[in-house]
Amino acid sequence: MPVVLSFDGVVAGDRAEFWRDACMRTFVGVEPSGRPGSAIGGAVRAYEVDGLAVGDIAATAQSMTRTQRLVDDADAHYLLLAMQVQGVGGITQGDHRTRLDPGDCVVLESRRGFELDFTGSFNLWVFAFPQRLVRLSEQEQRRLAARRVDGRTGLAGVSRRALLDLAGNADELSRSQSAGALELANDLLVALLSEPLAESRQLAGSLQRTLPLRIKDHIDRNLADPGLDPAQVAAAFGISTRYLHKLFEPERETVAHYIRDLRLERVRLRLLDARFADRPISALAFDAGFGDLSGFNRAFKAKYGVSPRELRQGE
Repeated sequence: MPVVLSFDGVVAGDRAEFWRDACMRTFVGVEPSGRPGSAIGGAVRAYEVDGLAVGDIAATAQSMTRTQRLVDDADAHYLLLAMQVQGVGGITQGDHRTRLDPGDCVVLESRRGFELDFTGSFNLWVFAFPQRLVRLSEQEQRRLAARRVDGRTGLAGVSRRALLDLAGNADELSRSQSAGALELANDLLVALLSEPLAESRQLAGSLQRTLPLRIKDHIDRNLADPGLDPAQVAAAFGISTRYLHKLFEPERETVAHYIRDLRLERVRLRLLDARFADRPISALAFDAGFGDLSGFNRAFKAKYGVSPRELRQGE
């Protein structure tokens, strides 16, 4: 049976707090904020079918923000498919922002903050797919987040209408009939996203081929950062440290050794450059990202056979 939340029976003075509580506790939590001088509120019809959570939201003009606190407090994470039915909205997640008109669709990750902003009354359907069961890679989910899909025509239109039909009739399905609904919805989700997915996978293939070069460029540009290490590099590109090390197998050295050797070479070149003759060796080491002078001196002599001071003096 669906859970229906509305202002029926709620006194006027309690409505704003009731709506805030409903938005934060029902479905995937968001914190609402109204327009100055305007009442805030709405109604939510939410239910679950075979592990797929569905919500039909009709509300007044407002913003809905998934804050970092709500992300941290969540017990589970979802890939959200939002379908704009009425009204105009804007959705932001990360660096992506898109406008939603009736018929438009967009996916969002509940494990990251986002904001929905509606300038007038609106109706929005939201499908929450358990993130671990979605047949999209984490990189694809992130790449597609907050990117508009036109759900009015083509395969996306067919898939959108089928999902809305499934959602609109889900509470009439028997237990045996509802089994497999999540798998069906997953198929429809992939079909709805087929065009941006194809573009994303083509882009991913191109990016994958250039990934080692881009990683090396990132290391070179951030060499002075003493916090630069394999974990930071992997996080910067959204990959695991294990995969990062695999990419460096052709280098015949670990990522940490690659970073260390680049730092040593930067110091060596500056020790031989007259423009840095007045710069203390310790400052050159710190400028290259070394935080431990004794460790730097040992590594330098092990690599080049002389100490930094001996190299500078030409001994």
